[in-house]
Amino acid sequence: MISVEGASLFRHHIVCSILSKKTLTISQLHDDEEPVGIKPHEVNFLKFIDRLTTGGKMQLTNYNTVLHFTPGMIVGGNFSHECPTTRSVSYYMEAALLLLPFAKYDSQITFVGPTQAPCTTSHRSAEEGNSAPDSLYEDLSIDTLRTVSVRWLGLFGVQAKVRLIRRGAAPAGGGAVELQVKAVRKLTSAIVKERGRVKRIRGIAYGCKVAADLPQRAAVAAKGVLLGVLPDVYIITDLDNGQAAQRVLQQGQPKGNEAEDGSNKIAISGYGMVLVAETTSKLSVLSQEAEAGPQEAPEEVGQRAAYRLLDQLYEGGCVDSSHQLMVLLLMALSPDEVSTVRLGPLTRSGVSALVLMESFFGVSCAIKQEDSFAGSHLPSSTLVTCIGSNLINVSKKSS
Repeated sequence: MISVEGASLFRHHIVCSILSKKTLTISQLHDDEEPVGIKPHEVNFLKFIDRLTTGGKMQLTNYNTVLHFTPGMIVGGNFSHECPTTRSVSYYMEAALLLLPFAKYDSQITFVGPTQAPCTTSHRSAEEGNSAPDSLYEDLSIDTLRTVSVRWLGLFGVQAKVRLIRRGAAPAGGGAVELQVKAVRKLTSAIVKERGRVKRIRGIAYGCKVAADLPQRAAVAAKGVLLGVLPDVYIITDLDNGQAAQRVLQQGQPKGNEAEDGSNKIAISGYGMVLVAETTSKLSVLSQEAEAGPQEAPEEVGQRAAYRLLDQLYEGGCVDSSHQLMVLLLMALSPDEVSTVRLGPLTRSGVSALVLMESFFGVSCAIKQEDSFAGSHLPSSTLVTCIGSNLINVSKKSS
């Protein structure tokens, strides 16, 4: 049995418990907050885990501040899951991407809820220990998952696809995303050491039920920063009028719950930007994103996303800070062969991943600091090497 304290890394403790088949006890869940105990989005996550697995047990005690979790077998399958509006659907999809490759069946899951998180005080920083450029940090956007996260899964031999059905912004939500993952018997090892030079930058300025010029102005501002570094910059705009999400939410509203003007409109508007940098090395891809805050000018959103990406490129790693945790856990699950990845400076979530690898899978990593290939004036990168735990999906026959 493994015992941990606090709500930090709540999802990943549950995920690692299922994959390692070790029972887990989490105590002191938000015991210093008001109200005390597990939060609604964490309860919803446990419901999702209950639908995804079979044979597991979970029990909350001591005023919902202690969770006793016994893992079950990952089944997968086809179903729809409704997410609360306090977190984006990517909060659940990030965990699903780690679990579904080891399911009994190929999975096709539709997540219904906000496709972009509310821009409030950092959820992710508090939960995963990520360092954020400012006080605002959102869950990963759907565009980051389908353009970057899926690529890293493919590097470890997993076929996954993320399809955006409709956008829906917080606080009302109403969006829908389909996740398809093919189950595998085991992962493949990966060696990602060459970062290469940045050859192009692509981006998506997305919006849901906002004026068309807002994402466009954010894209122009981001290009104004990035074109001073690289000539090959292309950012598209993806606008959703929100009518599909509006209809879905109105169907779930009780009658007579109209606004003062007699309408039944629900707040689902928002916009942001995702930027992806591709290098001469086919294995390296880096991304950063920015979500518009209350009364924030679109030019500030575009510039913030551009400067975040430039900061990420300056660090010199092959994996961006948002994906350090996922890539390191995939290395721990890979076969008993050498896997190596070059990271920038280890974030707190990266350090947490190293602790999870040791605690749940008994995998230790060799860490080496190396000077940047571009010169000594740039920060050194971190080379992480390990031998995987050789996790086998017993539900899949060997080919």
